[in-house]
Amino acid sequence: MKTHPFNWIATTIAVIIVGIWLVTNYGLIQSTHLKEATITEKTHNDDGYFVMVNDKKLHVKDTSTWMLLETDKTYNVTYEWYGMKKPYVTEINQAHDDDQVGGH
Repeated sequence: MKTHPFNWIATTIAVIIVGIWLVTNYGLIQSTHLKEATITEKTHNDDGYFVMVNDKKLHVKDTSTWMLLETDKTYNVTYEWYGMKKPYVTEINQAHDDDQVGGH
């Protein structure tokens, strides 16, 4: 049985498209930094601890950090997400605070 070259070309294109989709959705971590973002709400449930920042629900993995955050206060927030995962906070600091860890 002889295979047609079109089958190989179509298969190669399909594999490339699926590979690109997998890398961009699950291999590429996307990050966003917000300056002077206001926390409007704090919630927690069985899934974890969350804050609402600029109408976006962000997961706070460290419960001690979540407890220190206050609503209606401004913070510099960096969060990441990839694929279908919920965005989670990677760094948070009070706005206009020069005494952050690492110093400047």
